Amino acid sequence: MNTSVFCRYCGDHIIDSAPDCEHCGAEQHLPSAFGGVSSKNVQGFFAFIYCLLLGVFGVHRFVYGRKRSGFFMLFTLGGVGIWWLADLITILAGRFEDADGNILSPIF
Repeated sequence: MNTSVFCRYCGDHIIDSAPDCEHCGAEQHLPSAFGGVSSKNVQGFFAFIYCLLLGVFGVHRFVYGRKRSGFFMLFTLGGVGIWWLADLITILAGRFEDADGNILSPIF
């Protein structure tokens, strides 16, 4: 039985057994550290952890290539917490984009 998962790069729904994304053509099944094949994109989860723990310093923005806004967050301490909270909500909603405009996978 095939289930739907998110593409590692564009975030669209694809079948978990598909070797490539039918939307962007990116290879999906890369070997995981535990010997299996990763079937779920965890970028959104890591972005949430980065933002939760170090978000006022803009670390999550630096990690995903958004350096200019990362520097602004660093110097304003996350817009005195407001920008940090907005980013947490954006990541949880599955709408956070990296520098190339790719939406990270939702956490849930």
